Amino acid sequence: MAPDPQTRAAYPRIRLAYFNKLVNLVMSRQFQLHGLDVTREQEAILRELAQGDGCNQAELAQRTGQDRNNLSRTLGLLEAKQLVTRDASRDDKRHSVVRLTPSGRRMQQQALQAVDRYRAALYAGFTPREIDDFARTLGRLTANLEAALGASGPAPRAPKEDGHA
Repeated sequence: MAPDPQTRAAYPRIRLAYFNKLVNLVMSRQFQLHGLDVTREQEAILRELAQGDGCNQAELAQRTGQDRNNLSRTLGLLEAKQLVTRDASRDDKRHSVVRLTPSGRRMQQQALQAVDRYRAALYAGFTPREIDDFARTLGRLTANLEAALGASGPAPRAPKEDGHA
C-alpha cells in the first residue's frame, strides 16, 4: 500500500524516500524490458567506467556516490557477470584498477536506451526550463546537506550526473 499522499506532502524526506523507491522501480522495470540483468547501481558503475575506464575503486566510489564496501560487493557481481575486471595497480598493489570488458561496454550501451526511456517517463510534461530548474534546485539541496556533513568529516561525492536525473 502506498503511503498517504498527505503524509508525504508534509514530510519532504519521506517524499524523497518514496521518490527514490519509484526511481529504482521504474529503472529496474526498464532494464528488464530491455533484457538487461543490471541494477541502477551497476549501471552507474558501467556508465562511469565508459566515461573514464581504468580507475581505482576509491575514485570509482567517489564518482558514483557509493560507499567503498557496497562498491566492492557490486564490482564482485559485475566481475562474475564478466562486465568488469579488477587488476592490481602497477603503482600500488593494495589498490585495484577497474576496467570495462567488451561485454560491459555492450551492456552499458544497451542500458543507455533503458535510461532514456526512464528519463522520458520521469520528465513527461516538463519543459526543458523546468528540468533545468529541478537540476539546479537538487544541486543546491545536495550542497546544503554536504555542507552540513562538513563539520563531521568529508562527505561522499554525489554521482556525476548530466543534470537530468
